[in-house]
Amino acid sequence: MKTPPHKHSPNSELAAGLTLEKAGLPDCDALAQLARSAHSHPWNAGQYRDSLESGHTCWIFRTDQHAIVACCVISRLFDEVEVLDVAVAPEWRRLGVGASLLQQIFSALPEDVARVLLEVRASNRAGRALYHKLGFSEDGRRKNYYPKADGTREDALLMSLYL
Repeated sequence: MKTPPHKHSPNSELAAGLTLEKAGLPDCDALAQLARSAHSHPWNAGQYRDSLESGHTCWIFRTDQHAIVACCVISRLFDEVEVLDVAVAPEWRRLGVGASLLQQIFSALPEDVARVLLEVRASNRAGRALYHKLGFSEDGRRKNYYPKADGTREDALLMSLYL
């Protein structure tokens, strides 16, 4: 994997080293590896494959060495898009990669998409901060939605962004 730029590097340096593209079925193993590094309850390769085969789109940031360092799976239904999964490799976090990925995806959505929906673990402070920074608002809560490593469950926060 390419070494990420220093935290104080401008985003233009970051963007120069990463390419936005749609993932394909051959990427599913690498996506699962990324998810294992990023999440406590990651998707596996079969889940990424099923998602792509069902018509969802998975956008990825790839380095010039072809490593996948971030992904976002989205599903479109009429005038809404739902973010199903976001993962950023730990060594690429806090560099603006997640924000850049989402901003580029949202700016490329068709004109008739009016709203983006997502849910995030209540304990995911970094994710919540990112979504607030991008203009998302908290709309509600799903009690005991996500499993935790200790066998208990935690709430999901429902968030939306009007485009």
